[in-house]
Amino acid sequence: MSRPIEKLENLLSKPHRIVVVCVLFSVFLFLLSACFIKVANFAYGLTLSLVMPIIISYPISLVVIGYTKKIKKQKQELAELDILNKKLFTLISHDIRSPMATLKGLVDSMAFNDFDRETEKEYLGRLSKHIANLDLFLTDLLQWSQDQIKGKPVKSSLFKGKETIVQIAGVFEAMLLEKQIDFTLGDLNGTIYADPRNYAFVVRNVLHNAIKFTPKKGSINICLKTEGHEVHTIIKDSGVGLSKVEIDTIFEGEKLFTQLGTSEEKGTGFGLKASIDYLKKNKGRLSIESTPEKGTSVSIILPNSPLSA
Repeated sequence: MSRPIEKLENLLSKPHRIVVVCVLFSVFLFLLSACFIKVANFAYGLTLSLVMPIIISYPISLVVIGYTKKIKKQKQELAELDILNKKLFTLISHDIRSPMATLKGLVDSMAFNDFDRETEKEYLGRLSKHIANLDLFLTDLLQWSQDQIKGKPVKSSLFKGKETIVQIAGVFEAMLLEKQIDFTLGDLNGTIYADPRNYAFVVRNVLHNAIKFTPKKGSINICLKTEGHEVHTIIKDSGVGLSKVEIDTIFEGEKLFTQLGTSEEKGTGFGLKASIDYLKKNKGRLSIESTPEKGTSVSIILPNSPLSA
């Protein structure tokens, strides 16, 4: 049913086409009526049937086509907003789960255990730290959604990756402790040229995946490595690893790759897909090296100066 409508829209997409259709229809009606009704001046009537549709239909067709284009544009914008809303809600459910679980764990520990004053003070300090990290995350998320809605371009700048990495590691502190993961930071001296918020988003998602797929008492290491005009943020884990087919699925089109973590953690696959899109916008890329049952090494590769972007 939609194909005939599309053909009709294509036919009437230009003013001159509408005029031609109107003229032909007008002439047809005049000739049809002339067959049954005697016309005093045939030539005069035929001329009017040719000229009047042109005078009337051309300006009307311009107005109609203008409104049609406006409606199509609004329809496209609504469709894009709908996609954005779905992504936003998916992102919230994906990324907010870990810090909320951390806060819940700390609050439950304080509520159901009789701690001494010193231990309570320690727990309150950790709780305050996690709330601050969660507040930072929600601020970043709000800014991300606004940028998407307004279609803002990335704002690249030079910055040190160390502060961002340390901050993000704090968000996942409880998860790391719960799984007894040996988390280490290597050399973090490196300058990155990208949008800082985009970089934080990518690191957060890659680290979250590393924790999710690393078994208890496993290990995760993060370091920065400069190679030529690029800086690699390398997140290496001793987790379950990925097969070549799974790695290919991660980078394929719009497909989302997701599976349960080693402690049955759930995910949507959206975070990693969004990370790849962010890196493309920042003139960067994601590289994954992995062997099943032997761990994974993910490199977040970005320029280290405006000249190399």
